[in-house]
Amino acid sequence: MSIIINRNEISSNWKNLATTLPVSTNKKKKIEILESSIRQPKLTKAVCLDCEMVGIGEMGLDNMLARISIVNQLGQCLYDKYVNPTEPIIDYRTSISGITEKHLQNGIPLDVIQKEVSNIIEHRILVGHAIHNDLQVLFLSHPKRRIRDTQRYKGFRSLFNGGLPSLKSLADKILGLKIQTGAHDSVEDARITMQLYVQHRREWEKSLREKKSLTSEEKHKRIRARQKQKQLQKSSSSRVKKTNNLI
Repeated sequence: MSIIINRNEISSNWKNLATTLPVSTNKKKKIEILESSIRQPKLTKAVCLDCEMVGIGEMGLDNMLARISIVNQLGQCLYDKYVNPTEPIIDYRTSISGITEKHLQNGIPLDVIQKEVSNIIEHRILVGHAIHNDLQVLFLSHPKRRIRDTQRYKGFRSLFNGGLPSLKSLADKILGLKIQTGAHDSVEDARITMQLYVQHRREWEKSLREKKSLTSEEKHKRIRARQKQKQLQKSSSSRVKKTNNLI
């Protein structure tokens, strides 16, 4: 499935034309519906989340959330907001994060971000790259069974001798795309991460089903082994009692 980029915007030429040409009421309504449907991308079964972070604490080594972006399975941006700092920023990491002081001046409070993001990702498959880092700065959790991490997927790791590949490396090797040549963009990174998942979703989900089946089978084997062990212990205990009675 291909990623659709910038399809959720109407060109300025169309907007100008729509305001200057005389149109009937019915046509106006159709135009409004069209604009509304294009501007509001739909939630899909899976969503992808990516964050940009700034440095706080001693020497700016600790992470704090600065920007969060979420896209749907078509790569359409569902959410993209800057976050109001909760602690003094030591390092904006602008060369990597693309974040400057100006970006955060009108940032959204973290508690609002948390509620909005929770509403979006709840009950959905959450895709991300090293997503534990993103969830950590959001102070949120998500069911493990619903997480798809492109850094940890064995199908991708096998291409890098079992190592943990960077998103840049995955984009280059699997998609043939050059990304992060300058400052990172969380919307672009989320789109690339989602594209990786969508293109390999069938085999990825199949491997998870097989793993779950094996895990279930292994669990039953262990239960049977414990039951057998208990029976042997009871049998052994019974024999000891009979011997004691004979003595």
